[in-house]
Amino acid sequence: MVKLGTEKRPAVARVQTEARASEIASICNEHGWYYIIGFEPDKPEDITDVERLLNPSQPVKAITTPGRNDPPMSLWEWEEV
Repeated sequence: MVKLGTEKRPAVARVQTEARASEIASICNEHGWYYIIGFEPDKPEDITDVERLLNPSQPVKAITTPGRNDPPMSLWEWEEV
C-alpha cells in the first residue's frame, strides 16, 4: 500500500472556508506532504487524512509470556513474585 501524503496517495481534506484551506495547506507544506483540498461550504469539514499524518498510530505490542520451553525461574526470581 502506498504511504499517505505522497504523490501517488495525497492527503485529502474538505474545508468550509478559504482561511481554513490555507491553514491546512501551510501545515502540509511544512511537512512536505502532497495534498488535495476541497472548498465545500455546504458540507462538514473533513481533515482526517491530515490528522492521521500529524498523529500516526503506534503499532500494538504483544505481551510476552513465558513459554513452556523457557528456563525455570531461579529461587531469587520466585521471591520477587
